[in-house]
Amino acid sequence: MLPNSYIQILKRRDFFILALIIFVGQAASAFLILSLIVSVFLKTGSNLGVSGVIVSFTIPAFFLMAFAGFFADALDRRKIIILANIFIALVVLVIIVSQSAIYASIPLSFFYFVGNTFFIPASSAATAQLVSKDELLVANSIFIFTLAGGVLLGLFVASLIYFFFGAKITLIICECLLVTGALLSFFLPKLQPVAKSHDLLAQLIISIWRGLVYIFGSKTLWFFFVTFAAAQGVIFFGITLAPGFFTEIIGIPLKQAIIFIFPMIGIGVLLGMYFIQKTRMRELYLISIGNSIVGLTLVIFGLLIKTQLFPSWVITFLSVPFLIFLGSGVIVIMVASRTVIQTKVPNEHQGIVFGANIILASLIATIMSILAVIFEVVFGYLGTFVLGGAALIMVGGSIGYFGKRWKY
Repeated sequence: MLPNSYIQILKRRDFFILALIIFVGQAASAFLILSLIVSVFLKTGSNLGVSGVIVSFTIPAFFLMAFAGFFADALDRRKIIILANIFIALVVLVIIVSQSAIYASIPLSFFYFVGNTFFIPASSAATAQLVSKDELLVANSIFIFTLAGGVLLGLFVASLIYFFFGAKITLIICECLLVTGALLSFFLPKLQPVAKSHDLLAQLIISIWRGLVYIFGSKTLWFFFVTFAAAQGVIFFGITLAPGFFTEIIGIPLKQAIIFIFPMIGIGVLLGMYFIQKTRMRELYLISIGNSIVGLTLVIFGLLIKTQLFPSWVITFLSVPFLIFLGSGVIVIMVASRTVIQTKVPNEHQGIVFGANIILASLIATIMSILAVIFEVVFGYLGTFVLGGAALIMVGGSIGYFGKRWKY
């Protein structure tokens, strides 16, 4: 049962519609992403191939997010959400109609994520317009849950569809979800953040400058800004390694593994959300705990496999809590850091700030995905788990210590 604070916010028509649009849109993105990643890995059997697909997703955000964030602060966010949803629906329709091979669809998917790049900062900033300031923690929990939940549920359902019906049907369902999101967007209220300017270029420069001032002007804001982006980099690090790890180490073929992975991570996300709702800890300590959970999980699971003391069925069984704890730790970090950003940044600058954050997240995700390939080659999957987990444990401890000292 949902906490009463969640129910009260979701009862508000406008916020519920926005949350539903985000959920449906992320589920559709998951259908497209899974089709590409699974097809590439099954054909190449290489983590490098998966990394290449991930990098193709991050390029639009890296180059266009500053403009997307500006438009989210200068124009009606409702109009941006509508246009972005219509555009990406048309892109997927072209992919389906072209009946091209999966590799030929990757350039078109680039345009998909161009549209998605404009959708994310607009919808992110819009959430703060539909709730009061003291409701931001709950609203952010719902926002992150719709993002993560839409992706996780989308990946799980897409894995079933892909397994039984193939890539074409998976893309058709993706298109249906996008059309639904586009139609729902028309029911949103006007979400005009600031007065329009006749000099868009000057306004763009001023908006970016003010956003950067807010980001760099506060040590506290800078810390949470980087943390939120880095958490997404950790996710892409894991996505790069997951197909090969479950195929080679756990011994589950990829088509079956994807059906197993996403529900477990989804349970972890729910548990993490529940923990955030029940605890009264400061956001800083939540981030410290989240890093420690992820780090300890990686170290313990990596060492258990490395000892070779357990049969394969035990390792498969232990991968259940492994995935649950990973999901819990990462979601705690993301919700806590995002809440601080929204609390400290005025609403009229949130579009550009979150746009800048996604630029940084795209850069970190690209680097982390490439590093995942390198680390796996040099240290192997288990060595990467142990070393990466130990690093996250140290990061978590350092955050707790210095945060108390600096009074974050």
